[in-house]
Amino acid sequence: MAGFGIRAGTTRATLWRSLVALELALVAVLGTAVWAAQGTRAAAERVQTHSVPSIMHILAAHAALVEADEAAAGSFRSGAAGLTGPGERYQNQIALAGQSLTQLAVDSLAGAGVGQGIQLVQGQLAAYSALVEQADAHYRQDPASVLAAADLWSASRLLHMPEGGILAQLDELLAAERRALDGQLTGGRMAPGWVASWIVPVVVLLTLLVATQVFLSRRFRRTVNVPLLAATVAVLALTAGMSSDFAARGEMAATRTAGDALVGVWQARIDAADRRGQQTLGELVAKACPDGCAGPVTPGAAEPPGEATLTAHIRAVDGHAAAAAETAGRQVLLVIAALIAMALVPLGLLPRIDEYR
Repeated sequence: MAGFGIRAGTTRATLWRSLVALELALVAVLGTAVWAAQGTRAAAERVQTHSVPSIMHILAAHAALVEADEAAAGSFRSGAAGLTGPGERYQNQIALAGQSLTQLAVDSLAGAGVGQGIQLVQGQLAAYSALVEQADAHYRQDPASVLAAADLWSASRLLHMPEGGILAQLDELLAAERRALDGQLTGGRMAPGWVASWIVPVVVLLTLLVATQVFLSRRFRRTVNVPLLAATVAVLALTAGMSSDFAARGEMAATRTAGDALVGVWQARIDAADRRGQQTLGELVAKACPDGCAGPVTPGAAEPPGEATLTAHIRAVDGHAAAAAETAGRQVLLVIAALIAMALVPLGLLPRIDEYR
């Protein structure tokens, strides 16, 4: 009897230790899983609602300003400026650029430097518009005046200066937003180490569940403890549920890749519009000032992709960003699976502990 008492006490203590260890491991798995999933979800929401829109705002402003510059040059070149000034298209594109910059200030999470850059661009945009209006005033007084062409050329130079020009400033803002996006996808809880911090507790928990099941099978001569088996299934379901976290991370990586492609396509269209505008401005300047008094005009780049191509790339970026946010929002399933497992473990062990009371 004494020997049996020692065995009973040892078995009961082992069962209690197994129960406590399993519950603590489940708490650790639940905590790390939710912590990692919340980080992924927050990053996905920031990418969808801030980073992607901010990049698109900058590209839209860049394209609108180049279109406005082309429209103004075309209006003066054709003589329509005598009736309509720079034209309705110019006005619409300037308004669009201003709206894009305002929205960028609202959506950007890239830091205070972006806010300062936006203010600088807005100030330069006001100066650009003033030069175009001044060109319009000179043109209305004398269509043959060199001053109108010179003012329009000065406005375009303010837009195109390699150092400190409006387009150069927008390029810097775009680079800052893309760096911020990269940081969101690789820093904080999006770092690979957070995945390991979740996987390790899961491996420990599954090992404990298997070891406990083996111990019970040998000690009680029963092949399977059904509640513990169900708890193991719940943990495996939780593990499968965390695959949504990896899927969300994959969608965010795809968002960045699609965003890079979008920048290339949009920039090609901007370059083509810029080439047309600069060519028109060059003809206007050459006509008004044959001796080249306003300086050379630099042409833009190659022919652009079509509108359908640009739209397809925008949809691809939006689609990946939306899929990442949607996939990352399923962490409630992880909590349910963990709570079920935490309830099943005592159901499997407490009856066996009672047998040794």
